[in-house]
Amino acid sequence: MVTATPRYLFKNESAGILRLYGEALDRLGVAWRYNKRNEISVARRDAVARLDEFVGPKF
Repeated sequence: MVTATPRYLFKNESAGILRLYGEALDRLGVAWRYNKRNEISVARRDAVARLDEFVGPKF
């Protein structure tokens, strides 16, 4: 059985916007990584829970 794991993906063509987003996640203590050259992924369970505290859970 496969269970869905919530994650956040943020995609943008601007390196500056991606940098700002990464810096904001760092300040919040949210673990993240580049999924692709133009996409940031927040996928670890504890990181998703931390981000949910600020933006609300995804449904």
